[in-house]
Amino acid sequence: MKITPLTANTFASDGGAMFGLVPKGIWQRFCTPDELNLIPQRANAWLIECDDGKKGLLETGCGDPAWFSEKERSHHQLEEKWILPQSLENLGLSVDEIDFIILSHAHWDHAGALMDPDGRPTFPNAEVFLREAEVDCVRSGDPLLYKSYPPKIKETFEKLSDRIFPVPDEDPEMLPGIYLLPAQGHTEGQAGIFFTQTELAGMEDTTAALFTGDNCPSQNHLRMVFQTAYDTYPLKTRAWKQEWFPRCVKDKILLMFTHDPHAYGAWIGADAKKEYVITETYTGNE
Repeated sequence: MKITPLTANTFASDGGAMFGLVPKGIWQRFCTPDELNLIPQRANAWLIECDDGKKGLLETGCGDPAWFSEKERSHHQLEEKWILPQSLENLGLSVDEIDFIILSHAHWDHAGALMDPDGRPTFPNAEVFLREAEVDCVRSGDPLLYKSYPPKIKETFEKLSDRIFPVPDEDPEMLPGIYLLPAQGHTEGQAGIFFTQTELAGMEDTTAALFTGDNCPSQNHLRMVFQTAYDTYPLKTRAWKQEWFPRCVKDKILLMFTHDPHAYGAWIGADAKKEYVITETYTGNE
């Protein structure tokens, strides 16, 4: 199995929201905000090429900017033309050739690309996999989750109901060597996607890899308390880091980032003062 990093979208988010309780005086040392307090972000996606010839995407990003209102596009500083189709084209592929999609969770900047602006499936031949708990959250209608799963997302899941496949926790291996494991914190149903062994584009050796979702969206979120204000269950985010980061250090597992604008992933080491630090970044071959 081979995985190749792609850029799905570029956008911006409020710096304070991306670092939650961390004071601006600290986070602006490594993320310089603009005059609106926004910091650059990237919606990262990954092409998965299976040994049997199937091709899939891990994450799809925000989707076509035309799917959003002018106010939303301006607020999030979305690019004028959707990047992901061009990223696929650069590899000689089209959206029609994608057989499956894996989502860590169903927020707009991860699942926004499932439908095009005209309400048609963007990936017409793809099945979509999420943790069963996340699908339940989308469909629950819980008013407390209105901002997490707005009408556009709920409508998308309704229209694609016949190709949405919930993955139960008791059977998390959706394909050989790919596991959708509980990663509660950012959302209750978020998955951490674990690859037991994969060939990484641009690297000679195979590696185990873990897609962290928004529990650790960038290389600047390794500290326990460095987490987004969007986390539904903040303490569970920290508990997840405490569970997985020591394992990533011990087993040399690549952390795959969802929103880092400079790196697609990194290997980490323990540090007496900073808890965990980057030992090597992975920037892909784009």
